[in-house]
Amino acid sequence: MAPVPTIFTDVPSTYWAWEYIERLYNAGITSGCSASPMMYCPETTVTRAQMSIFILRGVHGSSYIPPAATGTVFTDVPLGTFAADWIEQLASEGVTAGCGGGNYCPDATITRAQMAIFLLRGEHGSSYAPPTATGTVFGDVPLGSFADAWIEQLAAEGVTSGCGGGNYCPDANVTRAEMAVFLVRAFSLP
Repeated sequence: MAPVPTIFTDVPSTYWAWEYIERLYNAGITSGCSASPMMYCPETTVTRAQMSIFILRGVHGSSYIPPAATGTVFTDVPLGTFAADWIEQLASEGVTAGCGGGNYCPDATITRAQMAIFLLRGEHGSSYAPPTATGTVFGDVPLGSFADAWIEQLAAEGVTSGCGGGNYCPDANVTRAEMAVFLVRAFSLP
């Protein structure tokens, strides 16, 4: 049997998230991490700056362009910062208030717990509040842990089944492959 042609040289059709990564590309949400050769970098972690682009394109579509940044929303996101327009728009839409102290932390990686909040706020709007957590969905997300209700709701909506072994791995950094799965499922991308 001939190998299935793929878009990205580093994502063969046998890769666990291949279908999701290609759907993300076909929906115009990402063009990958390299144009020549076409690469996606599936095991690379996602920064908070990159995540702002992914979320807003998931919400508004591939042709969406946010308003120009002012450089006054977050202390650590002056004009000229990578994704400044996207970061400020994410705040304007109420999806984020930053990482504390008037900052956004654009170069910090995003954890799976944080991603649950970003995805659900992006999907349902800034005023969305998930149902109260039970503490029984994932072994490593007991009642009272950070983002417990958000993580459980992400599972209830079928966006995640966790990281394996009955766990969610809330403190693990999100990879680009995981981000593809989260986005395709949360925003029902074709």
